[in-house]
Amino acid sequence: MAIRSKSESGQAMLEFAIVTISLTFMFAGAFTVGAMLNKALQVSNVTRSAAVLMVRAITDTKADLNLVLAQNQRILIREANGLGMASDAQYDPSTTGNGAIFLTKIILVGANECAAGTTGQTPPWSTSNCANYNSYVWAYYVAIGNNTRWASAFGTPLTSDIRSDGTVAATDIATDTSVQIPAAKVTAAITLAASQYALIAETYADVSSVSVFSIFKPPVIYYRTIT
Repeated sequence: MAIRSKSESGQAMLEFAIVTISLTFMFAGAFTVGAMLNKALQVSNVTRSAAVLMVRAITDTKADLNLVLAQNQRILIREANGLGMASDAQYDPSTTGNGAIFLTKIILVGANECAAGTTGQTPPWSTSNCANYNSYVWAYYVAIGNNTRWASAFGTPLTSDIRSDGTVAATDIATDTSVQIPAAKVTAAITLAASQYALIAETYADVSSVSVFSIFKPPVIYYRTIT
């Protein structure tokens, strides 16, 4: 019968400890990656739902869906359950939570917007009689959640330019230069023709809560849907 020496036993224990530590870190990494992928899928679903609600709010006048109101924002916050975006059991959005949703309508101002938003002016349109002609502008903006930590990739319009239902007045779309968006920010994602618009939903979520060890801190997840 073979007899193990003390040195061999000690070596075996050391090898076992090394393997155990290595496996622990591997399992922790696998758990973090898996949990993060699950959160990423949830963020993408929330963003798509936000886009659908925004389309409904903007295009269906009979829907009476004002997404500025917390009672309607709860629809999205419920779907974001587990992302740390709720402030209470009623799923009211938290302004200091772990995520934010931005809903935006962007228009490239053309003749249609100039005609609708100017008074006493006649074509041909230019920046002399329609200040925002051929510029990208906000036509709708709603921020849900922690909009102090995060902002839309397209910027943030002035609060005074946004009406109580999230829309921008036709006159401002045509003539108020403060609603302009730098073209570079828009064209990095989309290109519009004159009088065309895009509806954009963006979601940010800090999913660091799924980390097992501090060295596995995952990044903030960002997802965008353009319709």
